[in-house]
Amino acid sequence: MKSRIGALLLAVALGGCGSESDKLAGPNLVKEGAMSVASAAMFWKKKPPAKPVDAEAMARGALELNKGPLILASFETGYTDIFGMVGENGAMRTYNSPGSRAIILRGGMLAGTRGFGFDMMSAETEGTGRLIRARQAGQAKKVLRYLDGLGLERPLPLDCAVATGASTTYPFAGQSWSGQQVVERCTGSGLTITNTFIVSAEGRVVSSRQWVTPQVGYITIQTVRP
Repeated sequence: MKSRIGALLLAVALGGCGSESDKLAGPNLVKEGAMSVASAAMFWKKKPPAKPVDAEAMARGALELNKGPLILASFETGYTDIFGMVGENGAMRTYNSPGSRAIILRGGMLAGTRGFGFDMMSAETEGTGRLIRARQAGQAKKVLRYLDGLGLERPLPLDCAVATGASTTYPFAGQSWSGQQVVERCTGSGLTITNTFIVSAEGRVVSSRQWVTPQVGYITIQTVRP
């Protein structure tokens, strides 16, 4: 089931603004991104369909029970959960779910996962991260490292292009969130990956849809409490 947040990000992606080059690049990247969906591993496919999740209610409940920073993460497989921050080191934040799965973000960019079976072990995202947080079009390289089916760590070097899109404001969990859409399209080793971000005027990633690994596919992350 596509989450409400994921649908929102794709809807926002249809807009375009910025420089003339951005206006041409942004919609094209978004169109390609909507068509580019990574395949899931067999162990994901064999799981029974997840029950519908009320993300809004889940987020509101977490705000009442927790004091610190929170995110809501939703996978293409239907798995959705709240993750609370358990560690912070500079721009690096580690969030854990109640089931001890972990999502690691560096300045809003996905830098690793733990406990999902085919995890992203690490990521070098400094170049694209600077462009995305600055809401600036440009090109940069990045490297993702993930576990394959044999449990071996595989590097995935990527060439990426960043383009800007429309500004948006939307409600979630009793709050109003605003930002500009930024699209990152990366290619390498026969893969095309398109990540979508909503970035605030202060350069904070408010929400995003980011690729994890070939087996896991994409994850949608919404800030619940910064």
